[in-house]
Amino acid sequence: MLKRFAAVAVTGAVLMSQAGCYHTSIVTDRAPGGREYSDRQWFTIAGLVPLSSPAGGECPNGLARAESELSGTDWLINIGLGVAGAFAGAAICKDESDERVSSCAATGATLIPFLLGSRTVKYTCVPEARGQQDFMPQPPVPQG
Repeated sequence: MLKRFAAVAVTGAVLMSQAGCYHTSIVTDRAPGGREYSDRQWFTIAGLVPLSSPAGGECPNGLARAESELSGTDWLINIGLGVAGAFAGAAICKDESDERVSSCAATGATLIPFLLGSRTVKYTCVPEARGQQDFMPQPPVPQG
């Protein structure tokens, strides 16, 4: 039984490590200013539905740069969710055959990280404009 559970846990960890993009960068033509912020974003249904508010709410002039990544903490969260799902699945089917318990553990290890996941977003705000209403270049002044 323990050998099967270990095989299911290793299989789940390998499958989770192969899912999706690991790092996405967005860079605008606006100069960054100030410090870099970091925020953890939570998602459900394999990242399709956000559970947390968008990053950059404290940036009144928008974002100059943003990076979304699976940080080491996110990996640990996802692995922990998979292990917790495996234990929960095995507990639900505890009075069944060994094959059924293994199947329930594998289902739980897959389903829980599918339903809840996290990513880290690091971003830099656009600084406030000094004496300008917007960032549009001024037209040239005619000379002559």
